[in-house]
Amino acid sequence: MSSIAQIGGTSSGGASSSVGGFDADRLASGTDFFRLLSAQLQAQDPLNPLQDTEFLAQLTQYSQLESSLETNERLASMVTLQETLAALQQMTQSASLIGKTVDYIDPYTGEAATGTVQAVRAVEGLVVLDVDGASIPLPNLTAIREQE
Repeated sequence: MSSIAQIGGTSSGGASSSVGGFDADRLASGTDFFRLLSAQLQAQDPLNPLQDTEFLAQLTQYSQLESSLETNERLASMVTLQETLAALQQMTQSASLIGKTVDYIDPYTGEAATGTVQAVRAVEGLVVLDVDGASIPLPNLTAIREQE
């Protein structure tokens, strides 16, 4: 009789773990699931075979796993899209500040200051205003006024 460890092939490498020739990522994605199921069926005791209900339970678990993985992929895609939309919206709204006088807390000195917004840009996902040559993160604004 063969064991599950003897049936496996080679690991795909990288950061994923491999036990007995079964790659954790491929098993979770379903690639190795049926290989594992076949190995279980071949290695089972003929006097105490796998019950039909156990087999159906495993197939149901696989189906649930597949659905969960698909849901996770879609949610991750939606989160990325929503983050991109929020950043774009924040940039669009911040663009209306160009030419306006703003009061802000200087991020380097912690002192209150006033200046005119000359440009708006994104730095590592954070909206930054160029105010009279200084880079001021949007959350540091305390007031917005028309140019005096």
